[in-house]
Amino acid sequence: MLQLKGRVSTPEASRYMQRLCYHFSKKIQVSYDEHQGHAQFPWGTCRFTAESESLGFDCEAASIEELARVKFAIDEHIKLFSRKSPLQVAWEPAIGS
Repeated sequence: MLQLKGRVSTPEASRYMQRLCYHFSKKIQVSYDEHQGHAQFPWGTCRFTAESESLGFDCEAASIEELARVKFAIDEHIKLFSRKSPLQVAWEPAIGS
């Protein structure tokens, strides 16, 4: 399993995470509360962690292509939901085999 971690700095991490999870829940299996969430995409998973000043993403997938799809979904939705004050996810290099 390949893993990818990302983080976006924002004092509104919980609000953004809940918006993302609610939005994703219309099409995929999602569970969440104010501090954490989990999304089961058809091509991988992502765990969300809302802290006081940042929102973290821990993503997993079986292949680099599938992991790229999870990353793309997160990136595009962060852009969509932060149009007024654009945010960008800082991703670490993928790890795993």
